[in-house]
Parts: sequence; structure tokens; C-alpha cells
Amino acid sequence: MESLSFYENQFIKADSLISEGNSADAKELLEEILSQYPDFGKAHNHLGWIYYNKLSDYERGIYHYKLAMKFEPKYAAPYLNYTYLLIDIGRYAEAKEHIKFTISNLENADNSSYNSELGRMAEYENQYSAAYNYYKEAQKNALNPNFIDNMKANMKRVKDKMSIFEKLKLKLK
Repeated sequence: MESLSFYENQFIKADSLISEGNSADAKELLEEILSQYPDFGKAHNHLGWIYYNKLSDYERGIYHYKLAMKFEPKYAAPYLNYTYLLIDIGRYAEAKEHIKFTISNLENADNSSYNSELGRMAEYENQYSAAYNYYKEAQKNALNPNFIDNMKANMKRVKDKMSIFEKLKLKLK
């Protein structure tokens, strides 16, 4: 078995391949890494991302995200990626529980992103006031100007969907 540092370098190559849009070669490299180091959490995260985003194999994506969180419990990426996947496949109750757990237990959780995702779910469920408040909370702690602009656009879109009574409630706050 080759040294872990060799596979860490291979992981960096796989990450670059994904960035370049070469998911097929990245997938092969990640599978090779995991054949030697099945507890390499970051490789599981990236493989989960490929299964979810490129192959639409949600169950395999979930499987790898869960392994990534198990083997790298302080690595934030699989927690957020798993959230995106759950929401995209409509498993809102699980996503909400996962977000609650993550915010409570992960030191470096990106609260702005999680509030944005809570807002997205509330909007999908036609709970426009709640969505507005989640987007507002997401914007409050954000640092990225593009993210802040997106939250403003989300709040405007949701406000446009609100009934007159919901809009009045916002003004009374």
C-alpha cells in the first residue's frame, strides 16, 4: 500500500480535474484512492458530489456524503452538499433535521448558507414570510457580495409572492 501522502496528492489532482470539468477522470481517481483508503472522507465527499451533480445518482451521493461526514466530522463541505441534495430531491423534513444538527454540532458551519437553504425550503412550501426571514438572516452574517445580492433578490422575489397581509406584517416588524 502506498503512503497516504501519495493519495492526498491524488486527491488534489482529482479536485483539480473536477474544477476543470473532467468528472470522469476525477471519479476514477477518487475510486482508486478509496480502494486503498476507504476512510478518506474528503474523497467520499467529492465522489458524492459527482454522483449527485453529474450522474444524478442521489442514493450513491447520499451514501458517500454520509461516509464523508463519518470519516471527516469536522470537514464542512459534505454537510452542506448533503443539505443541497436532500432539498433538491424534496426530502425537506430530513434536510431541516440535518441543518439543525449541523448548526448545533459543526464548529465551522456556514450559518448564512444554511439559512438560505431554510429559506429555499420555506419558499417551496409557500411559507413566504418564513422564507423572507431566513433570507434576511442569511444576508445578515454573509461576507460575499454576490451572496448578499442573491439574498436581496430572494427577499424581493418572495415579497412579490406574498399576500397583502403578509406584506403588512413585514412592515409592522
